[in-house]
Amino acid sequence: MQWAGDTRGQTLQDFAVGIGIFLIAFVFVLSLFPGLLTPFQSSTSGVERAQAEQVTTQMLNTLSEGSQTNHLNASALSDRLDDTEGDLLDRYGLPITANINITVETLNGTKNIYSTDNNVRDREVATSARIVTLDDARCKPACRLVVRVW
Repeated sequence: MQWAGDTRGQTLQDFAVGIGIFLIAFVFVLSLFPGLLTPFQSSTSGVERAQAEQVTTQMLNTLSEGSQTNHLNASALSDRLDDTEGDLLDRYGLPITANINITVETLNGTKNIYSTDNNVRDREVATSARIVTLDDARCKPACRLVVRVW
């Protein structure tokens, strides 16, 4: 006598194990997606990026000498970077809750020529950079002015 029921040969345990493995693999793949997009996202806001651009533009406008807009007066730049962070925030119209770091570095970024005292450390910052020239011998042929706001 032959049983006339289901002839697939699949038991409830086979089905449960198969669905379990599928769900684990599916959840694992979904958990990778935020990590895939993270390098392309920035936690800095558009406001901070605009503030960094604003400071860079104002520095170039006020510290440039002669007809060259990116040739900065080294002594005026040094005096400006000796200001406290609070003075810099007031000068450039930034909110008191903001932090700012201004650095003049070599083009390859290996040496700081001038810098403010406030260090960035390991945090997300909005950055604006311009190529500038100075009368300083350490800045030949040019340097990079980097403004960081967070």
